[in-house]
Amino acid sequence: MTAYTGHESGTVSVHFINVGQGDCALIRTGEKNILIDSGEWEEYTKVSRYLSAQGITDLDSVIISHQHSDHMGCMYRIVQRFGASEIIMPEVPEYLLPASGSFVKLEELVKEMNIPVRAAAPGITADTDGCGKLTFIAPVNEYDDLNNFSAVVKYTFGDVSFLFCGDIESEAEADIIASGADLSATVIKAPHHGSLSSSTKAFINAVSPEYTVFCAGNESEYGHPNADVVQRYTAIGSEIYRTASDGDIVFVTDGSNIEVYTTKQRSDAA
Repeated sequence: MTAYTGHESGTVSVHFINVGQGDCALIRTGEKNILIDSGEWEEYTKVSRYLSAQGITDLDSVIISHQHSDHMGCMYRIVQRFGASEIIMPEVPEYLLPASGSFVKLEELVKEMNIPVRAAAPGITADTDGCGKLTFIAPVNEYDDLNNFSAVVKYTFGDVSFLFCGDIESEAEADIIASGADLSATVIKAPHHGSLSSSTKAFINAVSPEYTVFCAGNESEYGHPNADVVQRYTAIGSEIYRTASDGDIVFVTDGSNIEVYTTKQRSDAA
């Protein structure tokens, strides 16, 4: 059962799909369906059913924040079924790329289907059918860690904005702040599943989100989200949502107001 199946005129919806210890988000704007990440290989059934329940038969921009399997493990199968008008992902050194598995399968499929691929970089945009603006903020530098190469994407509709942070860590956060990018956002997808290596106080203050979403598995073996990180967001008054406890989380906005839908009963404890 999905959290929200409507698609009302004059609104857009941003879906954080519960894929356990991984990331998967869907942006629906006008006639455009933009998918950011997919979760691991075994999440294909969940993600494909979710998209189908939304009435989606074709995907437009497909964004891969970075090439770790918990972010694009089943993207090969998703693109095979739903197609993609384009794929946008970071261009990273060859030695950081997975040499086998789902990423290689995706590369082969992209060539076979002749899907255009663009490198994620500051200033790159994706088509939102005139409903708001989706702009890439990062990566802004070269790194030795694939996580820091993560594409950071900001989607703005009216007065409401969403920041998707992949798995950036403190080094990339500092570089992004130094770049002068406007990081302020209504909703943030917390970097790196709420890891202690991310979400510095400086970064959180720059974003100043009203809502924070942690995408992580239930009783994550990595301890995500870290309790200190959660506290950093709650300390600024941000309302906390977690896929582990809330299930699928959907924000629906007309550009001024926000409604939040989840598939699970909200816990009294954030």
